Amino acid sequence: MKKVLYIISTLRRTGPTNILAGTALNLDGRVFKPMVLTLSPEEDENNSWKQELQSKGIEVHSLNLSRIKGIFCAGRALKRKIEEIKPDIIHTHCFRSAVYCALFVKGYKRVSEIHCDYEEDYALAYGGIKGAIMAKVFTWALSSADKRVCCSQMLAAILRRKKPDVDYAYVNNGVDTEKFKPYDGDKAALRRVLKLPLDKRVFIWAGVFIKRKDFPTLAKAVMALKEEKDFFVFCGDGPLLSEMQTMLDGQKNIMFTGFCPEIHKYLQSADFYISTSLTESFHLTVYEALSCGLPVILSDIEAYANLRGNEAVSFFKTGDYKELAKAIGIAAQEYSPAKREAAVKMIRDSYSLQKMAEGYGDLYLNGL
Repeated sequence: MKKVLYIISTLRRTGPTNILAGTALNLDGRVFKPMVLTLSPEEDENNSWKQELQSKGIEVHSLNLSRIKGIFCAGRALKRKIEEIKPDIIHTHCFRSAVYCALFVKGYKRVSEIHCDYEEDYALAYGGIKGAIMAKVFTWALSSADKRVCCSQMLAAILRRKKPDVDYAYVNNGVDTEKFKPYDGDKAALRRVLKLPLDKRVFIWAGVFIKRKDFPTLAKAVMALKEEKDFFVFCGDGPLLSEMQTMLDGQKNIMFTGFCPEIHKYLQSADFYISTSLTESFHLTVYEALSCGLPVILSDIEAYANLRGNEAVSFFKTGDYKELAKAIGIAAQEYSPAKREAAVKMIRDSYSLQKMAEGYGDLYLNGL
């Protein structure tokens, strides 16, 4: 049995940890023993994968180092813990774990996960100078890994075009189709529980309120729309949340949920999903929305190109709120049960957690 050690900063529920947990929980237990090592302590146990992983028999270790302490102590602590665990494969899932392993860990097969177009994302998140430095450091860390794996086929294509001399593998992210599925109960009752209107078309936007998600484009579209039948729900938190709430101050057809641990319930209660992102690698919530049977309205970024041609998916020009408002109106007018069925079928056929875990299992056995 092969020990696979996943290393990440913390298990806070985010896109990268969803991939890690989904893989660890669905690997073939007859072949692999997944384990997890975090670099820092969990800030909020209620918003962490730690307890769920442990409840399924997966060992979770931690170095319990703050980011500052990690700069000085991570090397020795990381080497000691890895020598104790003796994994067959190490799979890093964040900037810190990739860099620390490149610096301090030798003699182990190592996979480095790439969750985004990091040069572009780091610039948006940290500014031009700091973002460029971080991107160069991450590129260096990736170069020492045995395998660089992207979380989607489209991300691999983007990075290969930028760096054609680098080998990027990919395993498409996957959706928990047992959790994210069309609601088979009383939808009106579910809306009452969530305090959503019963007589309106409900559109969902979900994510972290950061620059890359381009919430202002949606806010402007909402303000431009005059349709009284439409209601917009914004699920998530983040550094720009208060700024976005100010933009929509006075709008009566909106709701901000804040941090949303049960996003599947909002998706199941809604009619449509919207993404306004400027850049993505694999926007998991888009696929979760499709898995719940929602038609989706997406910015026309390259990361969504693989969804073109599916009748449940429509696009608008990125950053153009007038085009988005128009797309919202068209989607509402052209809704049909066939679109719901097309959405669900695509996810079950190509983007389930089981298929993702099979992809990583094949990589661990045959790709290193």
